[in-house]
Amino acid sequence: MSSIYREKKLGLENGLTLDAKPDRVPAHEMEPRLENGLTWDAESEQERTLTQEKELAQKFTFWSFFRFIAPSIFVFVFIAVYQIVDGLFIEKFIGDLAIASINLYFPIITMIIAVGVMIGTGGNAMIVLKVGEGKRKQAGETFSRIIVFSVLLGLAITVLLLLFADSIMRLCGATDGNIIYLKPYYITMSCFVVTVLLQSEFGILIIGEGKSVVAAVVIVVGGTLNCVLDYVFMKHLNMGISGAAIATVIGYSSTVIYAIWFYCITKKSSYTFELAKPDFQEIIEVCYNGSSDMVANLAQAVTVLFCNHLAYRYYGETGVSALAVVTYIQVFIMMVFMGVTSAVEPVFSFNYGSGNIENRKNAFKFGMIWSVILGTGCTLLLFIFGRQIVSIFFTPGTGFYEIAYTGYILTLPGCLFIGINILGSGIFTAFSNGMISAMLSGLRTFVILTACLFGLSALMGGEGLWLAWAVAEAISLILTVFVLRKYKDKYNYL
Repeated sequence: MSSIYREKKLGLENGLTLDAKPDRVPAHEMEPRLENGLTWDAESEQERTLTQEKELAQKFTFWSFFRFIAPSIFVFVFIAVYQIVDGLFIEKFIGDLAIASINLYFPIITMIIAVGVMIGTGGNAMIVLKVGEGKRKQAGETFSRIIVFSVLLGLAITVLLLLFADSIMRLCGATDGNIIYLKPYYITMSCFVVTVLLQSEFGILIIGEGKSVVAAVVIVVGGTLNCVLDYVFMKHLNMGISGAAIATVIGYSSTVIYAIWFYCITKKSSYTFELAKPDFQEIIEVCYNGSSDMVANLAQAVTVLFCNHLAYRYYGETGVSALAVVTYIQVFIMMVFMGVTSAVEPVFSFNYGSGNIENRKNAFKFGMIWSVILGTGCTLLLFIFGRQIVSIFFTPGTGFYEIAYTGYILTLPGCLFIGINILGSGIFTAFSNGMISAMLSGLRTFVILTACLFGLSALMGGEGLWLAWAVAEAISLILTVFVLRKYKDKYNYL
């Protein structure tokens, strides 16, 4: 049977301890299952739960922390790879202007993913907290509610996107020259909103189960499948941009298929689907708690929309295509640190629920250290190989290449600051303080960035457009550090 850990230390395997004492979960919460008249075998369930608890309750070292976060980083990076691969094959097989179609649809797909991330992170924090308290049945009920809610919401979004397709495409910045490329991609992707939502959520929930390596493998399989099918559909089957969209959807589906197998067939999860009455208040709490992660993605969608219009103003349709490459780099970097934060959030949630202050401080310390290391490393590597990376998309010497490379270089300094900013916001999500988390994300990714976009572009023209992201992240770092210091005594992470 599972335990709720409180004040005294409970010895675990390998010398691990928790600042807690075991409280047995009441029998009526365990809901034993009967098989052939025999009582439910609690041993395997206990073993699975303790394995997850040990994973989240461990005292990290420098390298064990990296091993813990690495699979999650790979998961989120491969989510970004879906869009990058589509753009790469579209540019190679269709043309330079066609790559703009991906960036024009980017605000829409990012908004959909934003909703999925909101439900996934908010739900994951609530579920892991309940598991930490020993309430696995209630955790399963919460899980069931968010999945049903996501399916219904996804269907509603699909209907809206298809009904107002032309107006939405124009709003995203489509012109007479590139809307012919955008429309088939838009229609195909919009038909599978439910798949995109569930993929975003299941990736986070599986990581929260302590299955970060498994989640990484599933995402890698989906990414690889996307790459292969992009080539087959566009190169050999001549399916054009619609082929790229279909390949992306199939790639997304790999996570959903695995999640169905994991939760419904293997039953190796520490919680599973439960018959649950609708609880709209809980859904609101889930969305509110995950709102910071949603705000970060949603604000990015809106700011990319602004960037599309500014790029067209200063560089024409060539600038919109060049912007796609710069956006890929920004998303890639953001996903690295979303991976770090997604891995660490369950650690904070679990140890907050169990009352383990030492582990919270330990997770905070190594989270910040690795955010600085990864930010610095990414900046150096992307700078050194900058020309080679841009040349993958555009031929050197062309207008597309020169504009894209200028934007690429000017945006790189933002890599130094974004990790701490994302982690700082995610910590408050883990503590179920959605208001502070959403405030940090909203100011950083929308208010400050929008001000920098329009302010710097007005002062510096096109170069201001590229520089805005780095300046906004630097300003946001000051705010993040201030808030983290303000709440350090309340949550005991520093």
